[in-house]
Amino acid sequence: MSDNPSTHFQELFDANRDKVFRFALKLTGDVSRADEITQQCFIRLWENMEQVKPGQDIFPLLFVYAKNLVIDESRKLYRSRKAMQEFPKSGQDAPVDTPLLEKEYQSHLQKVIEKMPEQRKAVYLLSRDKGCTNREIAVQLSISPATVKNHLTLALQFIKREVMLHYGMEPK
Repeated sequence: MSDNPSTHFQELFDANRDKVFRFALKLTGDVSRADEITQQCFIRLWENMEQVKPGQDIFPLLFVYAKNLVIDESRKLYRSRKAMQEFPKSGQDAPVDTPLLEKEYQSHLQKVIEKMPEQRKAVYLLSRDKGCTNREIAVQLSISPATVKNHLTLALQFIKREVMLHYGMEPK
C-alpha cells in the first residue's frame, strides 16, 4: 500500500470497483444507474479518504454508500412522481396537459444539450439516444472509456443544474 493518498485511492478503486458496480446493478437493475452510483460511491470515498485506515477492508463502507445512494435516489423519484400526481390538483381546476408539459420539457432539454461542448454532446447523445455503451462510444470517438464516463457525468450534472434552474428549483 502506498503513502500517497491518490495512489492508495487508486488501489482501493481498482480492488473494489467491479464489486460495487455489481452490487449497484443488482439493486437498480440498470447499467447506467449502477455506473453512476458506483462513481458517486468512489467520490464519497475520495472525500472521506482521511478516515480510511491502512489495511482496512473498504468494501463494507462502499456497500453502505451504494445502498444509501439507491435509497436516496428512490426517495427522490417517489417524491417527484407524487408531486407530479398532485400537481393537477393544486391551482386551477383546469386539467394539466401532460403531453404539453412533456413537449415543453423535451424542448428545453434539447436547448440544454445544444449548449454543451461538442464532444460532451456527442458522448451524451450516443449514450442516451443511441443506447451505445461507454466502450462503443470510446471506440467510435477514439477516446478512452474513462473520458466517456467523465463526459457523461459532466453532461448529466449540467443537464440537472440547467433544468432545475429553468423550473425555479435551487440546484445543490
